Amino acid sequence: MAKEKAEFDKFVEDYNETIVQDLGKFGKYRDTAFVYKANYLKNLLKIAPKTILDFGCGIGSLIPYLHEKFKETKLHGCDISSDSIETAKKSHPYCDFMVVENTTDLQKYGKIDCIIINTVMHHIPQDEHETWLNGLYNILSEDGMLVIFEHNMKNPITNQFVKRTKIDENATMLSSKYCKRILLNRFYETSVKDKDIVLNKDSVSLRYTYFSPLRNKFVEFIECFLFWLPLGAQYVVIAQKTKNKGES
Repeated sequence: MAKEKAEFDKFVEDYNETIVQDLGKFGKYRDTAFVYKANYLKNLLKIAPKTILDFGCGIGSLIPYLHEKFKETKLHGCDISSDSIETAKKSHPYCDFMVVENTTDLQKYGKIDCIIINTVMHHIPQDEHETWLNGLYNILSEDGMLVIFEHNMKNPITNQFVKRTKIDENATMLSSKYCKRILLNRFYETSVKDKDIVLNKDSVSLRYTYFSPLRNKFVEFIECFLFWLPLGAQYVVIAQKTKNKGES
C-alpha cells in the first residue's frame, strides 16, 4: 500500500482545487455529491447508527455532511495517507481520524454500525479488495451495514472524467456487477428448507444513482424509480450483516 499512500500524499495540499479543475464546468456541482450521499444514507438507515466509519476518507470531504445528518452519531474516518488524515483532523475536530496501513489496524475500532466506502475501491489494487473487505466485515456490528459508492463505468461522461483526472490516473474502474459479487462472497445467509440448503442473497443490493448533478426533491423522486437503469453517474452496493446465520 506504500505506493498508494505516497500517491495521495502529494495531492493533499490542493486536493479540492485539483478536483474542481478536473471536473471543468461540473466543478461547481462537486459538493452536491456529498449532500446527496449523506441524504441517501439518512434515508437508507432510518434509525441513526451509534457509529459510522468513512473508510478511505482522504481529507474528510464527506465528514461535515455526515455530521449534519447524524448529529448524535460518533463519526470515524480512516485512510492510508497520513498527510490526508492530518488535514482532516484540523478541519473536522469532532470526528475521530486514524491512519490505517493494514486490516489489523481496523481492529482498533472494535465494532462499527455503518461503514461507507465512497469512491475508494477503484484506487485499491484488485488483489487486495477481498482482504480489506474481510477486515471491514469483521469490525461491522451485528445487523451492521456496509455501503460502497463507486463511479459507473457504463456512464460515458463519468468514464471520461475518471480517465482525465489526476487523482484517478492510476485507478481502475470497477463494474457494478464486480462490486456486488465480491460482497456476496461475504454477506449472505443460509437457511434450510425441505432439507435443502438455500443461499439467500437479499442482504446485498445494487442501485444506480446520481443521474443528475442538479439536486432537488423532484430529481431525487425520479431517481427512486431509475435505480435499475445502469446509466447513473455512480452506483451504490449495500450489504446488510445479519445476526443469525445457519438454520432457520
